[in-house]
Amino acid sequence: MLKLGSCSYGVRSLCFFLRHPLFYSTSTSLPNHGKPSSSSSSSSFSTSLANFLVDNLGFSNQQSLSISAKLTKSWKAGETSKAIDFNFFEKVNSVVQFFKQIGFQQSHIQKIISREPRVLVCRVHKTLKPKIQLFNDLGMSESDVIQTIVRNPMILRQRWGPAIHALKNVLGSDENVVTILKKSTRNLNCTASYLIPNVELLQKYCGISSDKIQKHILRQPNSFIVKTDLLRDTLIKVELQLGIPRDSSMFLYGVHIWLFCGEKNIKDKCKVFMSFGWTQSDVMKLIRGNPMCFTSSEASIKERLGYLMNQLGYKPDYLAMRANFFTCSMKKRLLPRHQVLQILKEKGLLRMDYVFSSAVSLSESVFLRRFVLPFEEVHEVYAQLTGSSVESLNKDHSIRGSRLKA
Repeated sequence: MLKLGSCSYGVRSLCFFLRHPLFYSTSTSLPNHGKPSSSSSSSSFSTSLANFLVDNLGFSNQQSLSISAKLTKSWKAGETSKAIDFNFFEKVNSVVQFFKQIGFQQSHIQKIISREPRVLVCRVHKTLKPKIQLFNDLGMSESDVIQTIVRNPMILRQRWGPAIHALKNVLGSDENVVTILKKSTRNLNCTASYLIPNVELLQKYCGISSDKIQKHILRQPNSFIVKTDLLRDTLIKVELQLGIPRDSSMFLYGVHIWLFCGEKNIKDKCKVFMSFGWTQSDVMKLIRGNPMCFTSSEASIKERLGYLMNQLGYKPDYLAMRANFFTCSMKKRLLPRHQVLQILKEKGLLRMDYVFSSAVSLSESVFLRRFVLPFEEVHEVYAQLTGSSVESLNKDHSIRGSRLKA
């Protein structure tokens, strides 16, 4: 749990304040409550901020100038005008020191500021502390808070009370809310506006249960935080164009890939399959089996089809019924498992002819126990292909053996 407290200022930061140009500014040079009015003042501010980022946070000159330009642009638009006065850099430093005090490393702060420079002008006591306290109240650990903010710094600038209420309403527990906050990069205001209407639409239009919707939201939250009209249109297209009925267990996965990939992207990937001799019927059969096959890039699909069809000799009608070939890792699962089975068959170590697709479907622990650990002949090959080590395989074997004896 993050501990909140007062911010301290280092000698290095104080020296920076004493030498930056705005420290000496007066109401004559900074009219309108401290907001510089000339392009030269704007340039001076931008340069001073860039120097601050280099001196205090270790940014490169190029990075600091880019961040400074972004913040200056938003300041010109009036978003940060209230913060630009002769105390500006003291306030910025208070933000930096606050993050450090509650456990953020410099690398974390760099990522936050790079992605959302306007965090620098947040007020520590009125904005940042209350947000961190809300995270704490949800039961988030220090690492959870850091992960969430680094992934989506915009969360620090949003009003998310309504979003938390909507998430709790749909997901039922603080633990599930934390899961979404850690995964989602969507604007939380969108969450508050769209989540509940979208859930109601899925229940009424598709007859999908609350439990099933909840599980999918936890897996792929961004697919459910979209405009309700867009979701309604997607539901129709998934049913009519992808041919996945709304009562299918794959329907919500179809919704995800339609939103994630887009119609053109899906059509382009269909063409890749058809360039390998697949019919439209074959492709649709694969999609209905598991739409997540289409989350891979076109290049990845080509590589996989080349391996399965040209090297292993499988035909489209066979592959269309085995979606697991297209949802697992090529390098970590398909290649090493096929190689292991081939070696075991050649050495006569298998008592039966195992179907490759069945072996691919096994969990890693089960595959290791059945096909790798009992046979020293494949330890080196499997370790090399999966990027592990023989020692780790043998250690795993010993641990499992002791458990079986116990």
